[in-house]
Amino acid sequence: MTPVVVSFDLDETLWDFMPMMNGSLERTIAALERRRPELAGRLTVELLHEERRLVSEERTGTYLELRLESFRRVLAAHDVHDPQLPGWMVEEWMAARPEAVRLHDDVGPELDALEAAGRLLGAITNGNFPFARLHVARRFAFVVHAEEVGELKPAPAAFRRAVELSGGDPERWVHVGDGLDTDIEGAQACGMKAVWINRAGVPLPDGYAPDAELPSLAGLDALVTDLLD
Repeated sequence: MTPVVVSFDLDETLWDFMPMMNGSLERTIAALERRRPELAGRLTVELLHEERRLVSEERTGTYLELRLESFRRVLAAHDVHDPQLPGWMVEEWMAARPEAVRLHDDVGPELDALEAAGRLLGAITNGNFPFARLHVARRFAFVVHAEEVGELKPAPAAFRRAVELSGGDPERWVHVGDGLDTDIEGAQACGMKAVWINRAGVPLPDGYAPDAELPSLAGLDALVTDLLD
């Protein structure tokens, strides 16, 4: 019989997004100040966030392209016009993100339970987090970055690519995520079961019908059994 596949969103499902992002930007600023001491104390995480927001309002592009342009603009505003420096900052930022991430405490135990039950694990994300650099990624049979397949969730391309990579059957598949549009409706539209992880405990808005809801990953394996077996 085809194994049950359990796929996960990453940000806000396996870890909190903002502490990871803020931590990686702090590390990037520190690396920049070591390279260019004259910039010490002149850049802040808040400034980098704001410039990234402004860039995303003005243009489209990949996450890396938008971050690169935001770094370029911040440096130019501080009279730094080294054409190599924004790209170097992007590399530092990407390398810092795995160092800044902290998995939720429930992730490890529940992955243990899922693996013990013979579930095939994977990830489907709209983000560009370098997941392969995390030790936990070794437990995942596949990782799909939606940006790389040309459509972000809830569009079906990323889910279909996950099916191709895993050899799984959508009818024996549970996707787990915090996004009601991206994860829940996207997975259900592809014939998968979808579990909403509601860590904040907010009321379910009208118009959504996840197959199940959990406040954390705790109990997920038992829920997968109830949904599919």
